[in-house]
Amino acid sequence: MWCYRRVLRISWTEHKTNEEVLQAADVTERLLDQLIKRKLRHAGHVMRRSGRLGHLLQLVLEGKSVRGRPKRSWTDDIKGWTHYTTYGEIKRKAERRKEWRAKVGQPSDRKRYLIDI
Repeated sequence: MWCYRRVLRISWTEHKTNEEVLQAADVTERLLDQLIKRKLRHAGHVMRRSGRLGHLLQLVLEGKSVRGRPKRSWTDDIKGWTHYTTYGEIKRKAERRKEWRAKVGQPSDRKRYLIDI
């Protein structure tokens, strides 16, 4: 956002919202949306593979947990973006490649980066 404001010569004293700046810059897709799409496409690829790599995503470490909020894992992000609660549910959806790619590859006009598959 800082770069857009700098290029468009928008001062911080103008109190323009990020949405206004993005409209002025004629930006249709944000970087975060692109990263989410790539991560979901890669998740589908990994989950369709048979073997150990897919099973590593389900790995649960045992032992004493550290203080504070739990760390976000790779599968937590995928679960949050796809609204599914289990790894098996996501894997079944990812195995239908055409459906998965059709949903993941759509332009993002989703609110709060959630995907409805």
